[in-house]
Amino acid sequence: MTSTIKGYKPHLKQKQIHEAINNSNSKYIVCNIGRQFGKSLLGENQCLYWMINDKGCTVGWVSPIYKQCKKVYLEIKKATIASGIFQYNDSELLIRGANSTLQFFSAERADNIRGNTFDYLICDETDFFKNGIWDEVLQPTILVKGKKVLFLSTPKGKKLMHRLSMMRHTDQRYQYFHFTSYDNPLIDPREIDSIKNSIPDHVFRQEYLAEFIDGGAGLFKDVRSAIGTCEQKGTLYGGLDIGRADDFTVLTIGTREGGVLHVERWRHDEWNTIVTKVAAVINQYKANCYIEVNNQGDVFYELLKSKCTNLIHPFTTTTQTKPIMIEDLALSFEQKELILPDHDWLIEELESFTYIYDNKTRRVKYGAPNGIHDDGVISLSLYNQARKKLAIIGKYYN
Repeated sequence: MTSTIKGYKPHLKQKQIHEAINNSNSKYIVCNIGRQFGKSLLGENQCLYWMINDKGCTVGWVSPIYKQCKKVYLEIKKATIASGIFQYNDSELLIRGANSTLQFFSAERADNIRGNTFDYLICDETDFFKNGIWDEVLQPTILVKGKKVLFLSTPKGKKLMHRLSMMRHTDQRYQYFHFTSYDNPLIDPREIDSIKNSIPDHVFRQEYLAEFIDGGAGLFKDVRSAIGTCEQKGTLYGGLDIGRADDFTVLTIGTREGGVLHVERWRHDEWNTIVTKVAAVINQYKANCYIEVNNQGDVFYELLKSKCTNLIHPFTTTTQTKPIMIEDLALSFEQKELILPDHDWLIEELESFTYIYDNKTRRVKYGAPNGIHDDGVISLSLYNQARKKLAIIGKYYN
């Protein structure tokens, strides 16, 4: 009995990309594409094509974070499990079949990728990888056996995708595609038009027209100019964002004037363990902290309160309060009030944080692009609120 997999029917623009991958001599296919084009579906089906038609090959898929890798892995598993062709390792995010292998990796755990050798590689949301991942980690994996590399991403300023897009002018191995959200025939263009009227022009041009915009769509400007050191003095304040699922719990502590002294984050520990670690830092600095109180945050707050006595205060983030505190943080950057430690992950979060269009509410909200954490941003925002509001409350009661 022969098992078969019925592939998807690509729309015209997706078909052009597949043809370039499978029927040209180009090794590097760079696809700079707007939101909701069908990038992931294209990549998923291309992986299956390679595995089945080039038996014995090794395919690697890299996404910015683990949660994104797992999502794609589960989508492929769901689409193919009935065929009986493949075997699945959920813990390793590994698929085997036709004597080929497909494994998923997170760019945030780059050391797990080192030493691999791939025949085919897909870099999903390439512009949201940390700096240096392609040059230092991924490119070496396709030097020996590498046949094709597919870069899929919506741009974020003029970063790696912009550099890769320019390679076609000097290197014949590169082929470049630029498509907008309008190029997906399954989307009513009026829906995209309604988004255009609801968000800032530079955000729309980047996210939906896939234009390389100087400075990207970042909300916080000149973040790197805020990097520096500051002196510990006076009463200290803090902000704690509670991590959920694969998110981080992040604690930020600094001075009344805006100098950040300490930023630390935790993940994948038991709640009691994280509470103990957070409490130790707060008590060490004797910092008056705002704690995000939402869902798990309520439980966390009660646990932490027993260890930090009068140092912590609840802060409920809602659709009304979150925009206010984010805009206040943006203003603090504009007014040069903040001094930040040089933590790459925090700087990258701040530079990536942007406007997000919510298709359900048809409103603009603030948040990180798909695949990027924003826990450090929220923690810093809470600290920013604490140094202003808790300082006033303290003076009032004194």
